[in-house]
Amino acid sequence: MHIKENILNFLYDKDYFITIYERYIYVFNYQELIAINGENIKLKLPKFKLAIEGSDLFITQMDPKEILIKGNITKVGFIYD
Repeated sequence: MHIKENILNFLYDKDYFITIYERYIYVFNYQELIAINGENIKLKLPKFKLAIEGSDLFITQMDPKEILIKGNITKVGFIYD
């Protein structure tokens, strides 16, 4: 039995997921990077937009479906259009 594959399939079988750490935020399955500067980053997800605010924000890793943002994160919000 492949336990690792089963766990990964379970974790990634979502529309999206967001994980917040002390100085990082990880977003899986974002659709578009809308805006970026040192204080604000906005991402489009399937059902809403994600607004990240703080200071010294920058992208440390970016793939077509995954993004890792580092900085002093002070606020994370959801924007529903």
